[in-house]
Amino acid sequence: MPDYVITNQMQARPGGQDALVTLLRELASEIHSESGGLHYSIHRAPGDSDGPVTVVQAYSSREAFQEHAAWMRPHLPRLVALLAGPPAPPVLLEQVVLSGHPRESFAGAPLG
Repeated sequence: MPDYVITNQMQARPGGQDALVTLLRELASEIHSESGGLHYSIHRAPGDSDGPVTVVQAYSSREAFQEHAAWMRPHLPRLVALLAGPPAPPVLLEQVVLSGHPRESFAGAPLG
């Protein structure tokens, strides 16, 4: 079954990227234990401690992502308080299988 990948970008308040990353790191331990979660990571431009961070997540199903979103709702006020503006809405992407090679999947399993 193809993975569902979610990306979104967040801009911390000026000088606040460290605090934002600290909160995301705190939430990561729970997110990494979600049953349908396959991947969760944070990215930024090399050496850019003031620019936006991009969140990359992968889930085994749309329902697994919806469960994550429901879990995340009560944490949103803490997150939004660290941002320069509202976070970009998450972009949900359904994977298009190319050849079924394991490297096409965040789970590392052949697709088919």
